Amino acid sequence: MKITLPLFLLLFNVTYKEIKSIVIQNRITYSNLYTTSIEKKKVIEKAQLEIKTILIDQIIPNWYGTKWSFEGHTEIPKSGNIACGYFVSTTLRDAGFKLNRYKLAQLNPLEVAKIMSCGETITTIKNSSLTELKKHFLTLKDGIYFIGLDFHVGYILKEQQNVYIIHSNYINKQGVVKENIEKSKAASSTTYYIVPISNNQKLIKKWILNQSLN
Repeated sequence: MKITLPLFLLLFNVTYKEIKSIVIQNRITYSNLYTTSIEKKKVIEKAQLEIKTILIDQIIPNWYGTKWSFEGHTEIPKSGNIACGYFVSTTLRDAGFKLNRYKLAQLNPLEVAKIMSCGETITTIKNSSLTELKKHFLTLKDGIYFIGLDFHVGYILKEQQNVYIIHSNYINKQGVVKENIEKSKAASSTTYYIVPISNNQKLIKKWILNQSLN
């Protein structure tokens, strides 16, 4: 079985609207492959890599620099403001996940983690320093993760020996940034809820089949 990455993954001069449209077409391609293939596990494994690429290389970069506000819920990158919960729910939706971005954004971090986990284990870490948190992620597979804090949510990107938090940073209303986890003041928390996104096959299957998360 061979899945060819769509052309948009190789292009840069495309609008955000065009990216979202191609993401939908791409998801439909995976859905058709999954439905007709006898190697469904391989389709899911390919889609896992696809989700990481879509979020990290196409969707999220458009949002860098979008300012934070507590009630910010813009759908347009760099136009208006975006709260941390809406940043996560909007980018997930735009990456092709079927969800109600308003409902997801308004949940507390643990409830978001439960939805994202699709029944898989939620890793809970308490009273950990940022250095210890990084060490935990270094034991995990490369990929993108959801992280819920006491009063904040975002993504974690783990790439080899690098661990980044990607979030709408409320400190000084900075907005959407990608930071080294150890240097992020907003990443300090008494409790962390961690759920894999690109490494969660149940979640990826929902993406493929366009099944609702919430």
